[in-house]
Amino acid sequence: MDEQEEPDDPASVSVRDDSLPLEQNVTVEEGTSRDSSLEMFEQPAPLRPPIVNVLDEPVVHMEIELARIQQGMLSPVIVISNINNVPEVQATVEISTEQGNEEEDDDTEPIPLEPEPAVGSDRQLSNLAAEQPIELSDGSPNRSGQMFTPRRKKRKRVPSPKKLLDSPVQSKEDDEEGLLCPICFDAWTLTGDHRVVSLKCGHLFGMSCIKRWMQNNPAATRGCATCKARATMRDIRFIYARAIKALDNTREEELVQELNREKLKVMDLNTKLTVVNMKVVEQSEKIDALERKLLAFGQGGAEFSKSQFDLGAEHRHSYKLFLEKNIEITREPGCRALAYSAKHQLLLISQKSTQPLFPGYSIRMLQVPGFVASAGAASMLVSSRSVRDIAIDTSDDLFACAAMEKMVKVFSIQNRTVQCTITPSQDPLWSCAFDKERSKFLYLGSQRGSVYVYDIRQPDQLLEEFRVGHAQNDYTGVVKICPVEPTSTIPCGGFLVCKLKSIWFYEYTPTQQIESHLLNISGAFSAMSYNPDSGLILISVRPTADKPTTLVLASLEKLDGVFALKLQHTFEGSRVQTVMYRCAQVYLNDADTLVTSYLEDSKMLSTWCTNKGRLRVQQLPMNEAILDICPIRATPGQTYLAALSECRCRIYRLNTE
Repeated sequence: MDEQEEPDDPASVSVRDDSLPLEQNVTVEEGTSRDSSLEMFEQPAPLRPPIVNVLDEPVVHMEIELARIQQGMLSPVIVISNINNVPEVQATVEISTEQGNEEEDDDTEPIPLEPEPAVGSDRQLSNLAAEQPIELSDGSPNRSGQMFTPRRKKRKRVPSPKKLLDSPVQSKEDDEEGLLCPICFDAWTLTGDHRVVSLKCGHLFGMSCIKRWMQNNPAATRGCATCKARATMRDIRFIYARAIKALDNTREEELVQELNREKLKVMDLNTKLTVVNMKVVEQSEKIDALERKLLAFGQGGAEFSKSQFDLGAEHRHSYKLFLEKNIEITREPGCRALAYSAKHQLLLISQKSTQPLFPGYSIRMLQVPGFVASAGAASMLVSSRSVRDIAIDTSDDLFACAAMEKMVKVFSIQNRTVQCTITPSQDPLWSCAFDKERSKFLYLGSQRGSVYVYDIRQPDQLLEEFRVGHAQNDYTGVVKICPVEPTSTIPCGGFLVCKLKSIWFYEYTPTQQIESHLLNISGAFSAMSYNPDSGLILISVRPTADKPTTLVLASLEKLDGVFALKLQHTFEGSRVQTVMYRCAQVYLNDADTLVTSYLEDSKMLSTWCTNKGRLRVQQLPMNEAILDICPIRATPGQTYLAALSECRCRIYRLNTE
């Protein structure tokens, strides 16, 4: 409110309650000049405030009903005039409503004005109720130019009811949040220049808006208008949706992750408990055996010889390898994998193609036991990249090759032709294997740690995808897949999966469901093999700074529904390993298994036998690194061992002494 100062007439000051809306502020004047709103309605005399002598009652209370203000009967400003000689003036403005939802404090005290020397103190305001209004001004002698600031009366407000979350206004805002372009705040369309598009960061825009945004910025600083992430014009992608609305499932995802962590803890504890129970059972068996021998020793007396008391008293065989042939496969390095077909007695060797017109990698077939090129084509082209793994089906008529490509081809051994091509994903494939019980099932292991299951009769249809170890943040490649035949412990069979950081077993249930089990072994793994005759699993653990390469020979046991590896033997290998060398196990009899591996530090092909403990049985010098080893059972009484380097294949005959 503007203030006016006149030399003759005192200026007036308005007292207003700014905490209320404009329509709730009123004005009542005392004096001859009435407000225009009062004159319009021509209200009777009782509407005026009561006549009060300010000297007798220095506190003036004026109470005005809100209903009359809203009806326009009173002016929205209260004016008190002609109080120039009053030392102290106190004003209180009260606005009462009929609703009764606000309570006023009874203990509110008015604020007195600062006392000033009064001019004409003998002067009395006898005409306070006259027609001439009373005004307080900044130029009043008793104010000395200070503004009059009354204290507003405190109120106890009843808290307003909380807004509902699903109010129409809030719901409308939520609905429009995913329908408006964040640049122009206009709705995008399904077609045209302003159709909805996204950048690689995931934020949505109208196409014309984001293009204009990109063009208005230098090419070096172009980015998303929302998150400022680096982006180019080629990152603009069309979104085909009528309406986009995302649900906030952050809490749900957090709970799922927490549940997965708890499941992993339970799985780990169950595995440890199973291992401990296995050790308890093993120790109990040893104790029972010792007690029986001790009892026999007490009964037989001196006749019980020391050899009978020895647990390893039985006769032990000795096994030696003798070089049979040293075959040059190719002059250019490129050999990597071996596989043996017992039905056709063929040794399959991956090599670099020797045909200039067909560059790439091929499979060469050697006839066993002569180890010469088989009849027909000596080799067949299989891939443009190096072959990492070869798998032969149970019928020994088909084989598959996993190279560093995104597809796998299945070939016929007899016809030398491609039977089918499978392309599961965009990740390169590292390994492959045929199921023993389900002969048409083909397992494919990818570089990202997934295992794909296909039926070769329907190569375009993916049966199952197992993201092995992804819940544990293990995205390493699948090194090897070993199918497991049905046994008394595993009635429906399954398959083992060896990754670079973990080993898993997937079991088929009677209802043809598949359950995953993380096995109780840790480390960085480079190779794995499974022998169905002995039921043993050979695992190669890569060396560390303080430990050499460890070859673990274990069996797969099940106790209380949990699968675990039962350690049988461990052997120490090379302290240096720069390439993923593959080891092999040769089943000899129920008691003996021969283990073979290449030692890079000593450049030796070393062998161990289970009846010799950790002692190395034989060491054969090598001038080339042995990448893969494959046992060959040519006849019931003759066993060979093929050792493959980058250019040559050595054939060893196994003799028993």
